[in-house]
Amino acid sequence: MEKHGSRMLVLLALLAAGSAHAAGADVGQVAKQATNWTAIIMFGAFVAGTLWITKWAAAKTKSASDFYTAGGGITGFQNGLAIAGDYMSAASFLGISAAVMATGYDG
Repeated sequence: MEKHGSRMLVLLALLAAGSAHAAGADVGQVAKQATNWTAIIMFGAFVAGTLWITKWAAAKTKSASDFYTAGGGITGFQNGLAIAGDYMSAASFLGISAAVMATGYDG
């Protein structure tokens, strides 16, 4: 375990050195923007909601079998929607990557 920790420290040091090298030139003064409290509150609400859903779902899961099969509560239609969503997500990601690679279009 200690070996992995030292590897992680080396990796972090290399990443920090690389990001410092890639930093742009100092362009002088930068205008300070006001704190966007709406965005901060929305982010906090999203995180709190996600944690609440996770706690609620974890309380309903009693065993590994319940976890892997969703307690037997997933219908074939719901499973089909999940598989279709995975497929479309992967196809979109790979298709956009291929378009950027082939044509150089980058938005």
